[in-house]
Amino acid sequence: MLSFIHTADVHLDAPLHTLSELYELRQDDFRKTIRAIRDLVLDRQVDFWLIAGDLLEYHGGRRSTALFLRDLFASVAPIPVCIAPGNHDPWRPDSFYQTLEWSGNVHWFTPEWGAYEFPEKSCVVYGWGFPQAHVYESPLTSFPGKLGGYQRHVMVLHGSLLGKETEEHHPYAPINVQDLADTGMDYVALGHIHKPGQFLHPVRKTPFAAYPGSPEGLNTKEEGARCVLYGEIDESGKVALEAVPVGQRQIRKREISLDGAETMEQLVEHLEQKLASEQSADMLYITLTGERAAHFIPSTAVLQQRFSRFFLFQVTDQTWPDVDAEKLIADGGIWGKWLAKLEQREEQAASEAERDVIRQSRREVLARIGGSAR
Repeated sequence: MLSFIHTADVHLDAPLHTLSELYELRQDDFRKTIRAIRDLVLDRQVDFWLIAGDLLEYHGGRRSTALFLRDLFASVAPIPVCIAPGNHDPWRPDSFYQTLEWSGNVHWFTPEWGAYEFPEKSCVVYGWGFPQAHVYESPLTSFPGKLGGYQRHVMVLHGSLLGKETEEHHPYAPINVQDLADTGMDYVALGHIHKPGQFLHPVRKTPFAAYPGSPEGLNTKEEGARCVLYGEIDESGKVALEAVPVGQRQIRKREISLDGAETMEQLVEHLEQKLASEQSADMLYITLTGERAAHFIPSTAVLQQRFSRFFLFQVTDQTWPDVDAEKLIADGGIWGKWLAKLEQREEQAASEAERDVIRQSRREVLARIGGSAR
């Protein structure tokens, strides 16, 4: 049996501009997370640590972080660390990947296809790295083929596996399942897509390629538990994958209705009840929704202070006041004419998506009316 830890898209020293004063604390989270992955490598005594790109930012990555990685990788020797640079950390002459001296167990893949042979494991690990940030052709077109005489074949590759899972991402180094299968790999450790995903071999119908997802959430799209993959390849070549949580804190999005709250104290009490099960270490992004009394506009600044026990607490107010829209329309004033026009546009809308936009506009109108009534 062959075992591995597969991670990708750590993004050490990523900008994370929206965090402002929390930036360095969040960077410390990212370092703690990759240390947790290192500990998993040692605890499971795996055969390989596979890192499929976007490890350390090329633009903005700090030398101190590179030195931290150098020491971290050396601490797992002799376990091989196999790294395929991605679009955020390309294999450039001035990158820390080339200007620092790394321990002998670290194996870098470059823009020329590489193959590291491990005869004692009867395994070859293949890989390819980005030469620059933008690559629009499939690297598999130049794959020279697998080596003979070995039982197991593993690949590390940063790129876009084409399909619905990648629609929101730039199709850098585009590849498809059939082309991956044609390489004859037992397993392909992928990176670039931050959403976890496993892909079945078109013939064997068992997992043979996967994205582990980012091990620490970078934005609100990456909420919930973040993991790496522990994998085993048995004697028959069958791959078994286990998602292992490693993140330091979770990004959590909650949409909460005001439910009749008319004062800040009522709203705070309401939120306390709704958030009782949330962990203080997490990053909460709260959206307030629902109808509210026209005289009451929630203060997001007060809420952020009252819930400062959370690592991050960000509030967006999307409530609307309980204004009598029909009366305003009947009165015929400027607000009423605006509402009447939106009502007509909603009735004539050609699609549900268009109606949703118009309803949002109506809520904005009502919010303005409510604000003017204070």
